[in-house]
Amino acid sequence: MEWVEQLDEIQSSALKEMANIGISHVATAIGEILKEKIDISLPSLDAFSKEQLLHAEKQNGGIVVAYLTVAAISDLTEILIILSRKDAIQLMNKFVNTDELEDIDTEGLTMEEQKSIFSELSTVIAATYFAAIDSMFNVKTCCGVPKISFEHAEAINFLKDTVCHNEGISINVSFTSDPSSVSGKLLLIPDPKTLGVLFETIGIG
Repeated sequence: MEWVEQLDEIQSSALKEMANIGISHVATAIGEILKEKIDISLPSLDAFSKEQLLHAEKQNGGIVVAYLTVAAISDLTEILIILSRKDAIQLMNKFVNTDELEDIDTEGLTMEEQKSIFSELSTVIAATYFAAIDSMFNVKTCCGVPKISFEHAEAINFLKDTVCHNEGISINVSFTSDPSSVSGKLLLIPDPKTLGVLFETIGIG
């Protein structure tokens, strides 16, 4: 739990810039889906513990979660995409209804159909994020197939059973649309080797 304190100012700035560039590209992609303006938060670096994550998400209402891993940087980098169920449905409706006539209500679909759509959406978000990271750090990453949880009670157990890191550092960003007010957050949880590769690539210790 001392990872954040061990990072120097240059390393922290590099990680925040990485997150900022990645989420900016995500915001552009989501903005095109929603046809709305997307505001993004300043990235924050936090000491990560699974226990704290589970406690925080238990306090929220119904959430949906996508979990992905990223290959080709190092051993294990994990991604979490978390939205409220309401916001997920709203974003999914925009995602599947690309013309002016919205004739598909994703909330009326089966759970498996909803998970499939959210999986596709999560893949777009993660791939867009890491396309920017690949360009910035001259690496070639590959995002795995998302694992999806669409029920709040299930989501907490899903996080508990799926997230591999028990502690470390998380890079947290969020986005909000206007006027729909769709919001969500993305947590990037790298292992120490991933951080070392990224820092070495851009020439910092």
